[in-house]
Amino acid sequence: MVCPSCGYDNIQGIFACEECGLDLADYDLPDTQPVEGLKRHIMHDPIKRLNPLKPLVASPDTTVWDAIRIMREGRHGSVLVVDRAAGGRLLGVFTERDVLLRVWGSGLDINTTPLSKVMTREPVVLTEDDVLAHAIHLMAVRGFRHIPIVRDGQPIGFVSVRGILRYIAEQVLTEE
Repeated sequence: MVCPSCGYDNIQGIFACEECGLDLADYDLPDTQPVEGLKRHIMHDPIKRLNPLKPLVASPDTTVWDAIRIMREGRHGSVLVVDRAAGGRLLGVFTERDVLLRVWGSGLDINTTPLSKVMTREPVVLTEDDVLAHAIHLMAVRGFRHIPIVRDGQPIGFVSVRGILRYIAEQVLTEE
């Protein structure tokens, strides 16, 4: 079975994509069963339907203090760390969870510690054509609350739990 999210050709009957981990159980349904409502949206709508928010970006040498300020002012829970010298290539992600688990109580000076020391390197990413089910799966299984969306290695947005819930509330639950 070809994974609808990443295109990997899996062995027929497998429960999860061997490449990206997407749950394939609901994709192996006979074509005679129409998929409707919330399930249809989750299984078929691409991430771009969420109208993902523009990411907040910082360089690897940005201090933790400045990154926290950027997140607070931008009202987002994450900053994407990019290499501006390499055309904006995504290097990592720094989230409010990183502040709590990697910075708080560690003895690091937030005024001098660069993001490169505390960010999550080479984060899992999505493309704008990945389906909502893939994002939800990654969030549930891997415990992510923010996942960068990239195009040609450059961040163009991010998907969050809040963004998915907003989409479901605005688009899916209002259908009749």
